[in-house]
Amino acid sequence: MKNKHKLFIFFVPLLLSACDGSIESEYKEQIVVQSFIYAGGGIDSVILHYTTPFTESYDDSIFAITNADVRVSDGVREYRLDPLHKKGRYGLPVDSLLIEGGKTYTLSVKIKNYEVHASTTVPMPIHYIGLDSSLPPTKELELDTNNAIGFYYLLTAGPVDEPIRKYMMQVTALDTTQGKIVTGQEGPPVDTSAYVRFSFIQTAPKIIIYSRLFGWFGRNRLSLLALDQNWVDYKRAVGYGKEAFYPYQSSLNHIVGGIGVWASAAKADVDVFVKLKQ
Repeated sequence: MKNKHKLFIFFVPLLLSACDGSIESEYKEQIVVQSFIYAGGGIDSVILHYTTPFTESYDDSIFAITNADVRVSDGVREYRLDPLHKKGRYGLPVDSLLIEGGKTYTLSVKIKNYEVHASTTVPMPIHYIGLDSSLPPTKELELDTNNAIGFYYLLTAGPVDEPIRKYMMQVTALDTTQGKIVTGQEGPPVDTSAYVRFSFIQTAPKIIIYSRLFGWFGRNRLSLLALDQNWVDYKRAVGYGKEAFYPYQSSLNHIVGGIGVWASAAKADVDVFVKLKQ
């Protein structure tokens, strides 16, 4: 699965007022890592770029990191990742390494005078429980845009491998030919063109599917994710609403020698078809 998350790190000069004058932080170039791996999948993309000064606009072609030595170890064997077609992306053929639940994977990156390391322990595989009673047999979901609050489904996955495990729902639009969903319900504005949306993180593997998780009619994939701690902290650092922390909390960063995210999850998938209720 391709990475659907975007991580943009900008450094803003910090101006503090005090009786002895202002203190202004200086920009420091760092390596930014972005990668999410899944139990039962491969490593399709590790994205690397340099931090962007506040005075410049982010340009992937300029700040993408090329010619890096990128490796992943499973504790037994070390794998060197190959540069992909797009600059700053590194990966492995799907049959080279299969990610296993319960195992720890260590990422290492070397470029110029930088050395970056990060580890993630992958949650154990999960599957949907009682799906036939949670969704219609046809997997067709009718959405009344005039009564979006009536769109309600509860999905559950398991088994629970750790009592502190946290969960999140990812909804991915697989077909945008059926048109956008515009409900007009109250709440913060939602980007109806988004192909991927996420629920808030929850402490139990029971997640309500509501209308604002969908941007498009047609085929959508519902992925219930069991998250590792790296992913939870990443979401807390760059999320929205009450989940967001500003300024950035260094304790939420699990990249040694850089910043970003190297995280893992187990997931259960089901495809549904969302149609307008007549």
